[in-house]
Amino acid sequence: LIPDYAEAYYNLGNALQKLGRLDEGRASYMQAIALKADFAEAHYNLGTVLQELDRLDEAVASYKHAIALKPDFADAYGNLGNTLKELGGLEEAEASYRQALTLAPEHADSHINLGVILHTLGRLDEAEKCYNQAIILKPDYAEAQNNLGNVLQELGRLDEAEANLRQAIALKPDFAEPYSNLGITLEELGRLDEAAASYKQAVALKPDYAEAFWNLHSCEKTVKDAE
Repeated sequence: LIPDYAEAYYNLGNALQKLGRLDEGRASYMQAIALKADFAEAHYNLGTVLQELDRLDEAVASYKHAIALKPDFADAYGNLGNTLKELGGLEEAEASYRQALTLAPEHADSHINLGVILHTLGRLDEAEKCYNQAIILKPDYAEAQNNLGNVLQELGRLDEAEANLRQAIALKPDFAEPYSNLGITLEELGRLDEAAASYKQAVALKPDYAEAFWNLHSCEKTVKDAE
């Protein structure tokens, strides 16, 4: 490496991070920043490494530094939102995702991430809009279909929920969560045999899926008691 060439340390950090050598990647990004303090991308990538290392408060500081240097850095706002969410700062995460979407409204991931925050906060109508927008932008987005199905199920719109959950499964047949969520919806619709089959598929795909396993056990007991 050229000793005073910040971009070389930045590129080395990228390579090391991709190889999973996170501490070495972190050191390379820090060296790039030492040589070029206003290197917004290096601050951002340092944040991603710190996030992977579960050093979340430091990751927040790195993302904020990147944003201070480059106020239109949509990805930095998005990852800042992810980190704040992990730290439990839901309102701050919401603000960060909204800023990311102001800068990059075509970014489907930011719509679904904002939807998750709003869903968690119980703002179901707003969450529904976010998930729908993610699907408009990315029609094959199985996670958005699953999340939308969850919201619709909570809103009591069970037929719509079923349709979205089945669409999630069609898009990603090895995705355990929509099978479990479909089971809950079918159970609420009184279709217990179908619900049990859906729970079984969730557990087959994800054997440690405790919620699906428990729901399967409860559903089968209800069926047996009704006989």
